[in-house]
Amino acid sequence: MRLLRLLLVSTLTSLWAQAKADDFEVQAQSRPNDVPAAVLPGTGFVVRPGYFETGNESLRPLLEAIAVWLSSEFDLPPPSNPPTISWVPAERLSRLRFRGLPSDHWGGEKADILAVYDDDARTIYLPAGWNGRTPAELSILAHEMVHHLQNLAGLKFACPQEREQIAYEAQQRWLRLFGSDLAADFQIDGFMLLVLTNCPM
Repeated sequence: MRLLRLLLVSTLTSLWAQAKADDFEVQAQSRPNDVPAAVLPGTGFVVRPGYFETGNESLRPLLEAIAVWLSSEFDLPPPSNPPTISWVPAERLSRLRFRGLPSDHWGGEKADILAVYDDDARTIYLPAGWNGRTPAELSILAHEMVHHLQNLAGLKFACPQEREQIAYEAQQRWLRLFGSDLAADFQIDGFMLLVLTNCPM
């Protein structure tokens, strides 16, 4: 029964991701660097969506600011170390997200996943094309940073979906800094949010 529930949530998440993954390239082209900057509350850090080079050092100041912001907004302990960031092909993201499940249960390498956080490796895996050019792309990084802080704090959850509650709330607050929200950028409405953040009955 637990496997069935996991498959249901994974399928819904995969369908949503598949619908949105192709949009990022279009968003990056249609929302160039005229996207306004925003100050991350409680940090004084100015977030400017734009091209981030593939490499941990280029993201370090942003990751540190996000960690401070998340700590103040959600009472999460700040990390002693930022996560490692790794850019990987889409098929590897799928394998990381659905490890332990046969590939025919999640669409094999065709499943589109936007990002994965690995607790053991303390690594955020981003798709190879990710470069932070839009607030939506950066919101994915903020979402995964929540999981990093949760992991380092040793927080326990009744189910994987419960772990997502703060992550999606953080993503929502991030997007609102830029005048958007989960519904506009990811088509995640209230009902979908309930499915993604509540333990199955």
